[in-house]
Amino acid sequence: MPEAVRFTLIALSLTFIAVGGYHRVQSQRSGERLDRTKEGWPLLIGIRTLGLLMFGSTAVWLWKPSWFQWASRPMPAGARWMGVIGFAGAVAWLIWMFHTLGRNLTDTVVTRREAYLVDYGPYRFVRNPMYTGILMVGMSLGFALGTWLLPLSASLMFALLAVRTRTEERYLIERFGDRYRCYMERVGRFVPKRTASQ
Repeated sequence: MPEAVRFTLIALSLTFIAVGGYHRVQSQRSGERLDRTKEGWPLLIGIRTLGLLMFGSTAVWLWKPSWFQWASRPMPAGARWMGVIGFAGAVAWLIWMFHTLGRNLTDTVVTRREAYLVDYGPYRFVRNPMYTGILMVGMSLGFALGTWLLPLSASLMFALLAVRTRTEERYLIERFGDRYRCYMERVGRFVPKRTASQ
């Protein structure tokens, strides 16, 4: 892997970790406890295990690429840089999502007591921009790092998140009622909806 690609990915990753970490700390300042078991133990364990695999292996890969030769494939420099550009776009998308969601941010299906309906920013386009962003991260890193492992783990994680979304949206309907139902009709779950004018 070219060193320029590696160091660019490290810089983007550190930016994502810093911004995501800041927003996570801010969202937890209320001290409110969220019942993560509401999503079900299989999803609770599966999503977090795959997340650890995906983000943990990325960190190790960037630190010591030689350890992952077994999961690497030859990749032209142009394709790697396309992956870097895609990763930069995914990081920008997720930072936009963090900034928009603010203290509503949770890592489970339960909403916070003081949560409000967010339908602006990236939420104008999709109802679950975080999950779309996670898939974008995995796919783009697959090209940038020349591996099948990260797209596979991101796809499996996305599949579990898609299953969990049903429970998550049930809680959102209970909380926001017809406002959320109207939002669901207007905005696609993971990809933008085509409007009648399109």
